[in-house]
Amino acid sequence: MSIFRNTWTATTAKSMSSDKGTEDARAVIKAAEALSLSEFDLFRFAHNRWFGHDASEKAIEASFTAYMFHEQVPPWVRHFCRDVLTRQSLNRLDAAELGADQYRKRNKVPKVSRLFLVIAAILMLIVYVSILTTPLGPDDKACPNSTGNRFVEQWAYLIQGKPLPPCYTEIRPTNSPPQ
Repeated sequence: MSIFRNTWTATTAKSMSSDKGTEDARAVIKAAEALSLSEFDLFRFAHNRWFGHDASEKAIEASFTAYMFHEQVPPWVRHFCRDVLTRQSLNRLDAAELGADQYRKRNKVPKVSRLFLVIAAILMLIVYVSILTTPLGPDDKACPNSTGNRFVEQWAYLIQGKPLPPCYTEIRPTNSPPQ
């Protein structure tokens, strides 16, 4: 009988501690929502408020991983969340006054992305001009051994420094019947 009682007590204690973890996890979510921060940024902010300095990403990540997978909230985060929720319940919560603004991540477009967008726009322009300058009539014939795209072929000859073949330089009248 004592074996079952000990098992029941251990199970009950475990469920009670997990209920406490769930309660703390809910407090983290509510506090993050009240400050308009992500949960990770809330951990960073709470660390700074408790210890007086910013922690490394690695240190925060270790605590945050325990929170995410096991609902283990460190004491410094728990204390900070209680403070935030108390201020919120008293209608005295001002995120800017607390300093939460500096922990909000602003998604800036990196310079690499801008460069990518410029290159993509240039390539799209080249394809568009290529389509516009390629004759598509039924009597238009490509040069022998070519791709059929005049724009690309002309640029290829230009880059190689070779003269254009006669089939590209001859002028065909438009809308005239084939001979």
